[in-house]
Amino acid sequence: MKEYLQSSWQWLVPPVVEDGAGGLIPRKQLSLFAPPWRPLAQPLDEASPVQLLPPPPEPQTTPAWPAHPGANQTVMLNGSAVPYLLQRSKRRSIGFSVGAQGLAVTAPQWVGMREIEQALQSKAAWLVRKLGEAGQRQKARQEACVDWGDGGSLDFLGRPLMLKLSGDGLESLRTRHAHREQLADGSQSLHLPLNMQAPAAQVRAAVQAWMLREARAHFTARLLHHAPTMGVQWRTLRLTSARTRWGSANTDGVIRLNWRLMQHSAEVIDYVVVHELAHLHHMDHSPRFWAVVAGVLPHWKRLRQVLKDKPLPPWE
Repeated sequence: MKEYLQSSWQWLVPPVVEDGAGGLIPRKQLSLFAPPWRPLAQPLDEASPVQLLPPPPEPQTTPAWPAHPGANQTVMLNGSAVPYLLQRSKRRSIGFSVGAQGLAVTAPQWVGMREIEQALQSKAAWLVRKLGEAGQRQKARQEACVDWGDGGSLDFLGRPLMLKLSGDGLESLRTRHAHREQLADGSQSLHLPLNMQAPAAQVRAAVQAWMLREARAHFTARLLHHAPTMGVQWRTLRLTSARTRWGSANTDGVIRLNWRLMQHSAEVIDYVVVHELAHLHHMDHSPRFWAVVAGVLPHWKRLRQVLKDKPLPPWE
């Protein structure tokens, strides 16, 4: 009877299978609920432990730093390939520059590629760190792109400014000109005399025209405030759209300030204004120059760091 019952249920037992080394695994050693069988690296027996397959390799990630668009050379730094632009000049030493576009190297005509690569390797840690910081700033700029339409937002004097398109022709005379409104809670909005279907380029141009006017008025007021206390006289204010410079000054008293500074806080703007006025005392960045800046803004280092750490979104 026992043998009959065993043979009756025999159809439920999985068939014998090969063990991957030419032998067979008896049916009684298999579980009805075992996962799908796969060959082992070596025969399965009681004397040798089961060998587990190694974990899959970690996916290789590409460093998040900018690759120079004009790159004509590549170097391995800390295990990563870094494309860079190599330029020859009459300078006497090898120079490195890391910016939004990536790494640029300037070297004398007589220096060979071996010496250039050795110089790069000697600065590998610094270059990789600077490239990483440049990549983070670039990513932050791209993520903060402005939506040039009703409800879009950008910073003005360090705080969000919401765009409102209110030019449907039925509003009051006041709304026919761009104007800023600020509520008691500190929120602010810019009302533009444009209809809701205005293209992004038109909205951007209207915001830029308004901000240029605001920049000239604000910069002039701050120059007039700081110049007397610093014992200098400036002659002309010119607004710029430079991509890499916030301001400049020359010995003729001409001050140039980037109008996009208006997106930073008033404190940061004051730092740039004082910085350029200090150049009317010293046309360099010597300790004497920084002493003039510190005499007006003792915390100038913090403000300069804010200016570096807060990249503005692209104006596009």
